Amino acid sequence: MTIPNVTMTWCQRQATCKWCPDPIEAGTPMVTVFFWNKGSPDHKGFNTRQYYHPQCWIDQGLDYLKLNPYVPFARSRVLPITPEERVQRNILLRRKCSLEQRRRALRVDHPERLLKEARLDRQVAQLMVEIAPLGGIPSGWLEPSKY
Repeated sequence: MTIPNVTMTWCQRQATCKWCPDPIEAGTPMVTVFFWNKGSPDHKGFNTRQYYHPQCWIDQGLDYLKLNPYVPFARSRVLPITPEERVQRNILLRRKCSLEQRRRALRVDHPERLLKEARLDRQVAQLMVEIAPLGGIPSGWLEPSKY
């Protein structure tokens, strides 16, 4: 679904409120919600326009918030390590990124590609041993590589 255009305007002619069954009379304020849908090459899109009383627009928004309660932003956990350990951990994280770049740079048709990949895998395993006491192994390192 696309992001709608929401505007508050004066009603020019009578319209029906999407939230309540009451009509919106001409000359009263109303909220217009316009959904743009360009479609796709195999499906013709269509645009829709919905009308609300201003209070109905607020009520439907509050009902949505009741169904989807507030969840505070979960902060990433701070590792209980000293500043010196944090510096060492960042060095190891950067070294892992360097190894991944080197792996991506390997050409498929290179005759020693498998040997170089094995050497890089061994170096990543060594990094895992080194980083474990410095806050643990990052979860992304435990997943198989995409490259």
